[in-house]
Amino acid sequence: MSKKWTEASPENEAIVDYKEFNAGFNAYKSSFNGDLDRTTLPDNFIDETSVVAGAFHKVIISNSNDMDVKTDTSTGASKEWRGPSYTTYDSGWMEIDSVSVTQFKDGMCHWEYKFFYYNYIRKGFIAASYPEVVPKGIQIRMKWDGVIVFESNIMPQPIGTARLIADFPTTGGSHTATIDIRQENIGPNDPVDRNIVNITAPSHLIIGRWR
Repeated sequence: MSKKWTEASPENEAIVDYKEFNAGFNAYKSSFNGDLDRTTLPDNFIDETSVVAGAFHKVIISNSNDMDVKTDTSTGASKEWRGPSYTTYDSGWMEIDSVSVTQFKDGMCHWEYKFFYYNYIRKGFIAASYPEVVPKGIQIRMKWDGVIVFESNIMPQPIGTARLIADFPTTGGSHTATIDIRQENIGPNDPVDRNIVNITAPSHLIIGRWR
């Protein structure tokens, strides 16, 4: 057997008078702010000298230099970008960018990393007599004090732009934001004197919010 709940119908005398409610509520608010409001503070009481920089958030915009890690000086002969080749790069992640931030407080961090990229996609044959190919692609990861906060999927396009975004909690003080990149391993028939990856016009937008 189920129970059917009754519905309440407030009578007129049960409805709170708004004037009485406001009077009580205003007194309640005053107990928290010490009876300070716009009616008791003089005009122009708060000016620019009363505002503390960084009280609520901090914004950092940093435009970094183009990637110049493990550059092979023999590249560029075919008028391509000069950069790392399979002579100077073997495999794995390599750090290509670093930004230092200071005067942070406990809170949240919003970090955007934007850049143009070049990806060597001249695919290496698995065997000279077999037409299958080894795909090429780059990956980017963003690290905050050495902790990975974002890692991209493989980007196989030959050239393009990217905007990577990470949001994460952070502690106060000074921090270091770093960017790592990696390219696919060398294929059996890949040349060793061609630029295999490049990042140009990198830019960081870092916003710390703590209020």
